[in-house]
Amino acid sequence: MRRGRILIVVALILILCVVAAYFVTRGLGQGTGTADETQQAPDVAFIVIAAQDIPRGAEIVPDAVVSAPFPADSVVETMLTDPAQAVGFRARMDIARGLPITENMLTKEPGDVLGSGSEASIAIPRGQTAIAVPITRLSSVAYALRAGDNVDVLATFLIVDLDQDFQTRLPNDTLIMLGTQGENLTAFVCNDLKQGERGPECLNPVPPPFGKLVNEEVSDQPLYAKPTELQRPRIVTQRLIDYATVLHLGTFALEQEEELESLPVATDQSTAPPSQGQAAAPVTTIVRPDIVTLIVSPQDALALNWAIKAGVDLVLTLRAPGDTSADETTSVTLQYLLDNYDITVPIRLPIGLEPRLDEVIEPVLPNDTPAPASTGP
Repeated sequence: MRRGRILIVVALILILCVVAAYFVTRGLGQGTGTADETQQAPDVAFIVIAAQDIPRGAEIVPDAVVSAPFPADSVVETMLTDPAQAVGFRARMDIARGLPITENMLTKEPGDVLGSGSEASIAIPRGQTAIAVPITRLSSVAYALRAGDNVDVLATFLIVDLDQDFQTRLPNDTLIMLGTQGENLTAFVCNDLKQGERGPECLNPVPPPFGKLVNEEVSDQPLYAKPTELQRPRIVTQRLIDYATVLHLGTFALEQEEELESLPVATDQSTAPPSQGQAAAPVTTIVRPDIVTLIVSPQDALALNWAIKAGVDLVLTLRAPGDTSADETTSVTLQYLLDNYDITVPIRLPIGLEPRLDEVIEPVLPNDTPAPASTGP
């Protein structure tokens, strides 16, 4: 009896183990099914985004855009999916770094940036302005300038003394006039006199010379002299504009004109005659630039405009890339050169050069003389 009870207990334990194993196995199976039925991660697509800040009007370069993952269900038709679709285009607006790029943000035509306008205008930073300045081969660093270069503008002009009231060059045309008591008088000469309602009226076509007594400095005696015989202008030069940017060298081509393939450079006009059986090489017309467009501040533009209208001599100097140094400069005069460059003042000699030299000889550049047109073989 006792042995039979033990067998019954063992059988019950085995049954319980089987049932437990069944439920455990069933539970694991249900758990696996639940994991399969869970929601999977959303699909991902790749779009083009800005890898850096792109200002309005700037051309898109390969480094400015990258491909980045984006939720597929959020992609719209106007989004670009390949960086090559943006390279070479221009930005219609300021594009911040990380912003997805769409078709309406880009344009091929520079004028489309503002709806109308020129390619030159979108290259001018905000707060700056562009002004054209006349140049020669000597004043433009021998035509070394190119768009994007930075230059300084030097100004050279002559200074003379003027009569403050009449703004005439001193000394004025003077006459020694004595009163009845022998005192010095001042007056003006009238060449055309008419009697008007208020008395005599002077009708000179040009302002008459102002009678002003001028004394000789050494003897203190009154004298009569023309302005050009006593006063010599004094030359001074100084840096007028610091770190201007070259926008364009030469004249901009109009829409109906063809763009010049290259900037003008000095070339050898002499060519060897063609060999027998060979056609003559075509003659290339070289147009030398006589103007440069600079990007400056509005105040500097006013200074340049005044200098151009006043006939001030302007010379451009080329700066190294990235050189933004702003060292102070000192105006250069004759006294400055004598004091700082150990220049000896020449003494009066009993001999001199012939012919007489009254002006500094400006160098003549042979290549600036137009070469005769080629007539062919």
